Amino acid sequence: MMSHNNQFSWRLNTRLRITIFLLSIFLLLTYQIFTVDNDDLDKPEQWWSNTSNSLESIDTDITNFTELTDVNDTTDTNDITDTINNNYIGKIVETNNDITETGKAVDTGDLNNTQSTNKIDFLDVINKVSYLPKIQSDPINFFETPEEKALRESRRESVKQGFLHAWNGYVNYAWGSDELLPITNSSSNNYNGWGATMVDALDTMWIMDLKDEFKNATNYIANVDFTWSKNDISIFETTIRYLGGLLSAYELSGDEMLLQKAKDLGEAMIPAFNSPTGIPYNTWNLTKGLTANGYQPYYSMGILSQAGTLLLEYTKLAQLTGISSYFDKVQLVTDVLDKAKKSIPGFYPLFVSQTSGQFTNDEINFGGMGDSFYEYLIKEYIYIGGAIDQYRRMYEESIDSMSKYLIKKGQVKAYPDLLFLGSYSHGSFVARMEHLACFVPGMLAIGSKTLDRPKDLELAIELAETCFWAYNSTTTGIGPESFSFFVKGDPIDKNKLKMLATQWNNKLLLYGVYQMNGNYLLRPETIESLFILYRVTGDKSYQEKGWEIWQAIETWCKTQTAYSGLRNVAGPNIVQNDNMESFFFAETLKYLYLLFSEPDVISLDNYVFNTESHPFLRMLPNYN
Repeated sequence: MMSHNNQFSWRLNTRLRITIFLLSIFLLLTYQIFTVDNDDLDKPEQWWSNTSNSLESIDTDITNFTELTDVNDTTDTNDITDTINNNYIGKIVETNNDITETGKAVDTGDLNNTQSTNKIDFLDVINKVSYLPKIQSDPINFFETPEEKALRESRRESVKQGFLHAWNGYVNYAWGSDELLPITNSSSNNYNGWGATMVDALDTMWIMDLKDEFKNATNYIANVDFTWSKNDISIFETTIRYLGGLLSAYELSGDEMLLQKAKDLGEAMIPAFNSPTGIPYNTWNLTKGLTANGYQPYYSMGILSQAGTLLLEYTKLAQLTGISSYFDKVQLVTDVLDKAKKSIPGFYPLFVSQTSGQFTNDEINFGGMGDSFYEYLIKEYIYIGGAIDQYRRMYEESIDSMSKYLIKKGQVKAYPDLLFLGSYSHGSFVARMEHLACFVPGMLAIGSKTLDRPKDLELAIELAETCFWAYNSTTTGIGPESFSFFVKGDPIDKNKLKMLATQWNNKLLLYGVYQMNGNYLLRPETIESLFILYRVTGDKSYQEKGWEIWQAIETWCKTQTAYSGLRNVAGPNIVQNDNMESFFFAETLKYLYLLFSEPDVISLDNYVFNTESHPFLRMLPNYN
């Protein structure tokens, strides 16, 4: 018979064995549930559905791309059909219009190692903010006579009245909707029906001292729920229009409601960053998550400008809320793009895999689908006071390659020195310039002053002349969406020149330009560069150019209700397109108004503009 102590020890050991056994079963089940098979890393996480909704059947062949026509970031994708191997960096040689690669270099590094060891702490960023060189010209260069001041102020008032004309049309016929259709006096909701025009116009109204209109808009916005979506939303468009507009209006007005709405929206979009690499999905449904429609072959590829144009907004959100993880998300995207392999230093192709973090084609463009990525490199550097040198390095590499490979002289009679900005595709230079690329002179100008690159300012001035020439050469005095040109030294195909016979007026037919997309979407890029160059140089000729453009818009785009884009900027019959983009309020009218304002109104030494022209206060040293 066992003693009492032996019975107790036996029972204790038995219970211990049973406990260990049950714990082992629990750990095994937990491992099976939460361990992800490596094959699943290529699929997005569908957290709202059951396992039967698999995306394994979706074809991810890049050759099945369809054309994307985002109004803020558009380009022709018909020629994007090849996936090339970019697993090396090569030396570049140029022959006529072809850019070819010779030689190979070693891999630039392991992506995962970079992500794990080089993580940048946001508090460290704030502590490293410093003062950068002034961007705006010396105040003495803005001196004006009483007559010049009166003229400038009358022109500024003309722009303000134009804003009120457009705004009243929106209030009367599209209040609460995203955009007004200014001919049929109806509305559209392409941006989730949150009132895109209203949010985009907030900071412009504040700057124009339209406080009653501002208050009416914020009273409506206070009741908008930015945490749900009926349909898939564009992360890019939502960020630059809504998030940027709310943050800027908060900084200008101090209305805490606007900051709370920005936080709600910014937080709601964070799950879109949960791809294998951290590159956000292009579209997202705030209610359902990543839908199958958002993972079709074209959309499963990250688009350069869309992935790389979230830096300013999410860094500003981190700064204002104190939540550093917002910054971490967008900094990771920058790191992935920085480490991705490239065939030309500083050139970032238009498409990047959200699974591997590598580029999937060789298309290089400072226009549609590429533009604002390069813009945000220098602007983020300026915004954080040079605290992260990575942005400067990436920007300078890009501008050096752009200047070397994509800038060409044309064959324009009477203007033989005009410089054009083309693109790169399938190993060759593409002699096509887009209206979207006319932001580049302004970008070069602020970069030249910040980084002491005087040649960049010279290039900015020359490219701005080309952009204004494109306006001044059409029937309407408004520039086209894009056009093709003959490069200096290349033979001119007279059959191609005939293509313009029914598109542009006769004075341009012999100018070495052909094949034009004559749409005008009320775009701001040329006006943006004129404004920045005026602030950088003090040269009043940029005000004259801007006034000419505004007069052309008044003549050809104004309707009884508001303003409309054009289907064609040249030819015998000019037709309006019955559409007024929200960025007409945010960008076009704001840049015109600032062009005719005193230079200390939204000074470039105090503010940096996001790509939708929402001004953000720059960080200062010892920011609290």
